[in-house]
Amino acid sequence: MRGLVTAAAVAASIGGPAQPSAELQYLQHSAWVVRTPRHTLVFDYVESFPPSRQLPSDLRLDGESFDDRQVVVLVSHGHVDHFFPSIGSWALKRPAVQFVVGWAGAEVAGAKVMEPHETWSSGGLVVKAIRSTDEGVGFLVTVDGVTILHAGDHARWSEADDAAFMAEIRWLKAQHQPVDIAFFPIATGATCDPRPSIWAGVRAAALELRPRVLVPMHVACSDRAGSLYGRFKEEVGPAFPDIQVAAPTRLGERFRYQDGRMIVE
Repeated sequence: MRGLVTAAAVAASIGGPAQPSAELQYLQHSAWVVRTPRHTLVFDYVESFPPSRQLPSDLRLDGESFDDRQVVVLVSHGHVDHFFPSIGSWALKRPAVQFVVGWAGAEVAGAKVMEPHETWSSGGLVVKAIRSTDEGVGFLVTVDGVTILHAGDHARWSEADDAAFMAEIRWLKAQHQPVDIAFFPIATGATCDPRPSIWAGVRAAALELRPRVLVPMHVACSDRAGSLYGRFKEEVGPAFPDIQVAAPTRLGERFRYQDGRMIVE
């Protein structure tokens, strides 16, 4: 990330604004780390969940995993594939860490609980929440010039979810915030089923929101994740020539968002 900070400093020195930029790392399932020049965002971090999805030790986070950026940990809901209760212990080593959660009663001391359509801000970061079609919320985060949508478990799981799903997408559109990077589920949790209804929902959301980059997530089956993400990119990507689909191929893969494009590092 030193390059990002240096680029910002150089741009400032010549009187021009730095282009919004970020570094992203895929951990597993719906867990991502996003680093901007002044912030580190951790979305839906889990180390393990049934039956045997274990995050490799070199990708696990704790209170000593971070540099001097402000750390904000966002958890969309309390399902075991999105919430790892031990994250609360990170504050023992990193007292300034902030936790933002999408449900009351989360076992994380001092966490900010967000209600659907609520806005919360801190230290130059702004978070807006949408109501999920499953549990909890999804997050629209604007930080250091980059706007990120992490949908949590907000998906068109079946045709019956269409009205509720699209209502939240239209609410997001009404915020008039261009989305740089949008993360959406593309498969069910337990069986990793890429249902046509889910993919149709992502297509509809992309048509409404027009994110610069669309990122598939929520494939827990380690033996199928890369192939499903790749298949989504191949089948959905051509429908949106102005939207880049960035599909992770392995745990720990890193990307750079720069000039409106995602680059694999």
